[in-house]
Amino acid sequence: MALLAEAVVERKFLPKETREAEAALLFALDDASPLVRRTIALRVAPSDRVSRQIVLGLARDADDIALPVVSRSPLLTGKDLADLARSGSDQVRWAIARRAALPAEACEAIAEAGDAEAAFELASNAHAELPSATLRALAAAFEGNGRVRDALLGRSDLPAETRHRLVHTVAAQLGQSAFVTAVLGASRSERLREELQERALAAIMEDVSSDELVAFIEHLRAEGALNTAVLLRAVCSGRIDLFAAAVARLTGYSEGRVRAIIAEARHPSFSALMASAGLSPVVTPLLLAATRVWKDVSMVEDIDSADVTASVMQRLLGHQRREAPASQKELAEILERMSSDAQRSTARLRMERYLAA
Repeated sequence: MALLAEAVVERKFLPKETREAEAALLFALDDASPLVRRTIALRVAPSDRVSRQIVLGLARDADDIALPVVSRSPLLTGKDLADLARSGSDQVRWAIARRAALPAEACEAIAEAGDAEAAFELASNAHAELPSATLRALAAAFEGNGRVRDALLGRSDLPAETRHRLVHTVAAQLGQSAFVTAVLGASRSERLREELQERALAAIMEDVSSDELVAFIEHLRAEGALNTAVLLRAVCSGRIDLFAAAVARLTGYSEGRVRAIIAEARHPSFSALMASAGLSPVVTPLLLAATRVWKDVSMVEDIDSADVTASVMQRLLGHQRREAPASQKELAEILERMSSDAQRSTARLRMERYLAA
């Protein structure tokens, strides 16, 4: 049977002889010996020159026979793989999850299976066509599973709001760790959790794409995290698009109108917009100052945005120290942390450029 299967795969027969040979292979799928069927499976698995009927028959066989086919056969469609993922064994599902260029339909079926190992294999598969909805479903189902969560966080296509939710879970678990609490104490553990969440949010805000802005902002609103610190960080880091989209959601105004007011950066209209968004008058001068700095920067070519971010943070911090009353301690602490993070980020980028030179 090995020679017959190889002859079919290599197209060593004339068309009529090939059809007869394939009929013989189909007949052999009923052979009582699994060794015969596995021999055929190993020969035909990587080929697109055999009958789909043969491939499907082997894919539905015992695991030892099916695995080579479900792992490699180019003749299995997304629907075939989805059906096999739903009806097959755990081993079959894991093999499908590891396939290169796995179609979205199969990914969805694996995510629906509730199999943690399959979810891990799928999340680790950089070549799988994972739709955003499937990534969100995996994150929701396996948020508490460290292996799956880490694999998801390693993906560049993970939606921003999902990444934020998973990172918060990691930080919360670390902050609640009995070991960490025993070493650092309860108050410092809580502070560590907050810092990790703030830095993670800052990193996500820097990378979130324009296509994801609305979903990300709505997620922050739902989580009660669309606050002064987020808006300050957005403006100071130059994400004016994120700032405008957030203000539009908070005010209910059209994004075009909000963008126009922010772009003009004039005191009366800007302050009125921030008031409509429910922001304290205390933070409005800081937001306006940062917006004006970035407006000026946008006119300059070949400028390092990392340096500007650190500079904006420093200016706002100096403004806060000089003019803000002592009662605004919380806002000062927010600016201190953002300024420190910006300086560290700038130093890290410079070191990376130096080492790459």
